[in-house]
Amino acid sequence: MRKIPGLTALLLAFLLLLTAAGAQAEKSVLMTFAGDCTLGGEGSVSKNEESFDTFAEKEGYDYFFANFRELFENDDITVVNLEGVLSDSAFMEKKGKTFRFRGKTDYVKILTGSSVEAVSIANNHIMDFNAQGAESTRRALDENGVSWFWNETYYVFEHDGIRVAFFGLEHSKFYGLGSWLTRTFRELKDSGGVSAIVVYVHTGIEYKGEHENKAAAMAQDLVGMGADLVLLSHPHVLQGMDIIDNRTVFYSMGNFVFGGNSAIRYEKYHVVKEVSSLYSMAVQVKMSFTNEGQYLGQRVVIYPAYISDDPNVNHYQPRRVNAQEAKPVRDAIQRDTAFNLPELKEEDGFAVMEFPYLAATDDVMLPEDDED
Repeated sequence: MRKIPGLTALLLAFLLLLTAAGAQAEKSVLMTFAGDCTLGGEGSVSKNEESFDTFAEKEGYDYFFANFRELFENDDITVVNLEGVLSDSAFMEKKGKTFRFRGKTDYVKILTGSSVEAVSIANNHIMDFNAQGAESTRRALDENGVSWFWNETYYVFEHDGIRVAFFGLEHSKFYGLGSWLTRTFRELKDSGGVSAIVVYVHTGIEYKGEHENKAAAMAQDLVGMGADLVLLSHPHVLQGMDIIDNRTVFYSMGNFVFGGNSAIRYEKYHVVKEVSSLYSMAVQVKMSFTNEGQYLGQRVVIYPAYISDDPNVNHYQPRRVNAQEAKPVRDAIQRDTAFNLPELKEEDGFAVMEFPYLAATDDVMLPEDDED
């Protein structure tokens, strides 16, 4: 066999590298997620000085997400769990229910003015005012261009030719929709042009600092069905994370702009540790794809936060924190997480936690713009 001259061999190797690079990520979708958001609160306290409604009247709509607006504006889509009703009427209120959350329909402008493009409404408060409240909420969102998803109604977001489907599930619905979810996930990916699936599930125990086994089983099932990112909500405090088949799971991101309670809640974690609704986070997930839409992997960044500038009173304006302030945020996530979290770093005076790139499967190469 004739030997290839050294220069020719180098050129051949270079061409092979170029070919490999071309097979890597050409496109990406940058998504930001935050926890429970209630725009409004209980009607019985709406006139109180410390209520969400009073803050909205006094500070204006841009106040609530002000510290995160730049982050939200510089992604491709921002999604939160909208936990409550947007309705100008208290008609059909479930007065036998302990907490009923409602805000003005005009409060939808809090979302649009802060670059929140989509919401999950699959939670235990969307029906606080029965069908009237749920329909009013959907109508307010639709009329203002905010996408929503809830149980069998999913939302498909498209960016640069890449389509990502978002599902929101109430706890009880998950068990009744299992076969439908499996079939729908498969159809969306096989013939619906969808490259990745994100699922919100509303489940867990309120103010408990560790997730339940059934939440982990739920996440495992969803990933097995085809979900590429799973976010759970309802506990109102931070819980841990999981990585299942190279997909990230967040068991609870805690509260964010939460008008349902004017006090910061502290609950005992087992015997000596504390769990606090003060601690929160925003999460950014960058998903990478080939030019043809094949999902390649994800990179996660956590932005630790406090939901208020006062440790005892909720002022309904989450703020980013520095590395020292972020330690209890990291600790809250770590104590419910089986693997070691990244150390806190600071960028422009604010704490961040950057996770390693997770390839879709172990044999998928890193995207060409990845530094690791």
